[in-house]
Amino acid sequence: MYATAQETPTRTATLFIEGQDAWIAPLDSIHEGIDAALAVFTRHHADPFKCKEANQKFIRGKELLTKEEAILSLIWEEADYAAFHVITVGWLSRDIDLQIGVR
Repeated sequence: MYATAQETPTRTATLFIEGQDAWIAPLDSIHEGIDAALAVFTRHHADPFKCKEANQKFIRGKELLTKEEAILSLIWEEADYAAFHVITVGWLSRDIDLQIGVR
């Protein structure tokens, strides 16, 4: 399931749910999870592409992050957690491979 957010006039972000366990989630939960992630990006006026790039730089751990990159990385983590929490609420296990993606 995908959701699209227009971030700039020339760049559109499409959020989706991915991971080994994504197939388990019902479509309505995926819709709600993507909406939760989009709400985080909207609340922070953040570009999902920039957030993902900053988070990937953080995960690589080979370069120092600027203050802006650190904030963007945290926003990505907040959006990912929001989607994960909404999608998996009520699931018995939390050892689940499920996260947001953007293209």
